[in-house]
Amino acid sequence: MLKASFSIEIGRPAADVYRLISNHENDVRWQSAVADVCKISPGPVRAGSRFRHTLQLLGARMQADVEIAETRAPEFHAFSIAGGPFAFETRVSLQATSSGTLLQTDVEGHAHGLVRLAIITLSHKRRREIEHDLRRLKRMMESGDL
Repeated sequence: MLKASFSIEIGRPAADVYRLISNHENDVRWQSAVADVCKISPGPVRAGSRFRHTLQLLGARMQADVEIAETRAPEFHAFSIAGGPFAFETRVSLQATSSGTLLQTDVEGHAHGLVRLAIITLSHKRRREIEHDLRRLKRMMESGDL
């Protein structure tokens, strides 16, 4: 099992951050591994909603489906990613602070076969990319670009 945790403080209210991160169609705007996203289930975003992501990982494009497991505005959003040789669960907690919102992301994943070795080998690189993506999210939200 692969595990990682990330946190960043964003100078915006939790409701604003929640609105952005809970609609995965926004992922392409701030996540470097996301090449394209489309919502594949009808209605508003809620538990059971699904999004199809085209990812650029391990030097290749692949599709993965994101399914919302639980969502509670403006404090919690959880989803799973399944597709190809890996599966990940992500939990995002949002906590109001005196200067904005503390965003805490916890990721747990499983990879199978040869991809397992590649993912473990690249996990440090991917962690740096995620940290960079979170800094981009912070910068874009605080500047009003998102």
